[in-house]
Amino acid sequence: MRIRWKVGATLVSVLMFMVLSVSASTAQSRPTPVIGREVAVARHLQDGEEFRISLPALLAQGHDLFAANWTSQEGGGRPLSKGTGAMLTDRDHPLTFPHNFNRISGPDANSCAGCHNAPYGIVGGGGDFVGNVFVLGQRFDFMTFDPGDHMLMKGSRNESGAAPTAQTFANNRATLGMFGSGYIEMLARQMTADLQALRDSTGPGQYKPLVTKGVSFGILGRHADGSWDTSRRGAAGAQPAHHHRPGGPAQLDHPPLSPSRCGGLLAPILHQCLCPASWH
Repeated sequence: MRIRWKVGATLVSVLMFMVLSVSASTAQSRPTPVIGREVAVARHLQDGEEFRISLPALLAQGHDLFAANWTSQEGGGRPLSKGTGAMLTDRDHPLTFPHNFNRISGPDANSCAGCHNAPYGIVGGGGDFVGNVFVLGQRFDFMTFDPGDHMLMKGSRNESGAAPTAQTFANNRATLGMFGSGYIEMLARQMTADLQALRDSTGPGQYKPLVTKGVSFGILGRHADGSWDTSRRGAAGAQPAHHHRPGGPAQLDHPPLSPSRCGGLLAPILHQCLCPASWH
C-alpha cells in the first residue's frame, strides 16, 4: 500500500509540475495587459510569417481567429456601411448602439464560431437552424419592417419600393460546415494563377481559351491595337473570372468563388463587420 501511495503521489507531483510549467510558459508568452485595451487576438501574424511557423502553430492561429469574439478595437462594426460594403442609404442613422446588431440584416455575430460549431461545439463545423443566415438581408441598412419607414433600402422598403415580408426580404440559408474548404480555396487559387498566366501570354491580335482544371471560362483576346476583348465569356464565367477595366488590362484577380473564399471575404463584412486589416 505504501508503494502504491508513493507511486501515486509521484505521478501527481509530476503532473502538477507539468501543468505549472505550461502555465508559466503561457503566461510569459502573453503580452502585458493594458487597461482599456479589449481585443480577442492580442497578436496577429505578420505578412510571410505563416510560411515560417510550424503547421501546428499555424492551425492554432487559425483556430483562434475563427473562435475570437471580435471587438470594435479590432475593426468590428460598420457604422456607415451595409453588409454588402456599400454606404448606408440613410447616413444620418449610423449602425451604432443600439443598432450595431441586427439578426436578419446583420451584423449578427461577434465570432465565426458563434454559428459554425456543430457537431459537439467543434469550431469550424456547421450550425443549427437557429444559426441560419438571411442572405441578401444585408443589402438593407437595418431591417425593421416598419410600415412608417418609406426610404428605399433602409429598413422596410426594397429596391422597387415594395414592403417585403419575412419570407421575401432575404433567402434563408443553412450555416455550412467549413471542414475541407481550404482545399477548395487552394484549387481556386491555382486556377486563378493559370488564368493569369494565360492573360499575361496573350499578345495583340491573339485569342486564347481560358481553360484550367478542365473548366472553361470562355475566350480572352486582344485587338490589334492591344486593347482587351472580354466579350466571349463562357458558361463558367457567369461569375466573371475576368473583367475589363477601361484604360487597363483585363483583370483576372478574383478566383472562382469557393466556400472558403466566400467565408473569408464576404462573411466578415456581413456577420462581424470586420475591416480587412483584422483578417490575419
